Amino acid sequence: MSEEKKEPFVDLSSIEAKEVDWLMPPLIPYGMITIMEGDPGVGKSYLAMHIAAQVSIGGSLPGVPKLRKGRVLYISAEDDPGYTIRPRIDAMGGDPDRIRIQADYTALDDDGLEQLMDEIRRKPPALIIIDPLFAYVPSNADMYRPNVIRALLSELKEAAEYDETAILLVRHLTKTKRDKAIYQGSGSMDVIGAARSAFLVARHPDDENLKIVAHVKHNISEQGQSWVYELVKETEDGLPILKWVGPSNLTIDDLMGGDDGDRKTALDQAIDFLRDELKNGPRAVGHIEAKAQAQGIAARTIDRARKEIGVLAKKVKASWMLSLPDDQ
Repeated sequence: MSEEKKEPFVDLSSIEAKEVDWLMPPLIPYGMITIMEGDPGVGKSYLAMHIAAQVSIGGSLPGVPKLRKGRVLYISAEDDPGYTIRPRIDAMGGDPDRIRIQADYTALDDDGLEQLMDEIRRKPPALIIIDPLFAYVPSNADMYRPNVIRALLSELKEAAEYDETAILLVRHLTKTKRDKAIYQGSGSMDVIGAARSAFLVARHPDDENLKIVAHVKHNISEQGQSWVYELVKETEDGLPILKWVGPSNLTIDDLMGGDDGDRKTALDQAIDFLRDELKNGPRAVGHIEAKAQAQGIAARTIDRARKEIGVLAKKVKASWMLSLPDDQ
């Protein structure tokens, strides 16, 4: 990509103060790079396609009841357009006329980056997804060398800023345990350094049928709420579609084990919640459910916690009341 010659130093007063514009606050900002990471096979691509589908129709995402409708440029080296991407986008209700893909694989070398910028100029997308990032590092480049990945990310940063496009880069986690979750992703640490936001996609620790999204890096915001989703088959012969279950009180440190490797599960937290709420006597089921939901504790987790500690349910007049077992 060519760039105009700029003055090496300027007065701060010449810089316009800006507010962050969000695709999905506070996880995915417009005009910047966001990292989505997780273990292989966890379902990152399914979530990426869901986000693409919602942007293409002006749908919704957690925290955003109505998205601005926009084009999506979906660049994928791992999913076949005919067998995987198109069927999933159709199943999720996306608009394939507003989602563009790479006709033939091209690495993001000089030629590939020029093609990318040509596409952005001709058909400006609201969102660009590159899945996975390292499949597009030129074959003669070492993705672990900071100068290599830094140069590529600098070009992608310019692409994001050209028309305030959100860029979502997908990458896998390393098998080696890191001291901090922010450094768990594969490749050079310059990748996470270039991103303004990053989030993890992981299996829910207390329900293998659920997935959880947790904020990893939040340079331009406070740490965001974690969200839970599941893949649901609406018909026997149909593809699963992604449905959001609701918020979760699990954080990235809970999911990655924290610095000390000690994690309290969602079930543990639900048990603590019930014991605290019921320690002074019976409470109405409706009160417990409403308070649990407000704290991001899923209804199914509360149900499991009730069974785990033997919470009793008794109907008093027209209301069901919950109480701890007598020995507690």
